[in-house]
Amino acid sequence: MYLAKVKKIAANILFLDSSDDIENDASFEEIGFTSIDFIDFIDFCYEVKVQINSDVEAHDIWPFAKFLVDPLIYSEGRWTEAGRKVVSEILGVDDNVEVDPKSLDKYWTLGFCAQRIEAVLNA
Repeated sequence: MYLAKVKKIAANILFLDSSDDIENDASFEEIGFTSIDFIDFIDFCYEVKVQINSDVEAHDIWPFAKFLVDPLIYSEGRWTEAGRKVVSEILGVDDNVEVDPKSLDKYWTLGFCAQRIEAVLNA
């Protein structure tokens, strides 16, 4: 539902001619975002708030920054049991899949962001 808008926001931030050439499952890094920790992500979150819904926060779109500092979810370089369940549910992977916290970027896609926005607004 929000994918087209999310793609347009990303294309505008990156000064692309069109969002049509951006694959839904391409990582933000693949399309040219510098990092989820830097200015492109801040711009993206601001534009989501302005163009989609002002209630959507950065941690709603990408909750992992918050998870990685929560000892109930992440401890000693790994997900806790509770953390593994939360991460698996958010990413839509099987519980038996061990998601490496150092490789979360591959899940950071326009499709994922659109799903997160929809989940937050429909909660």
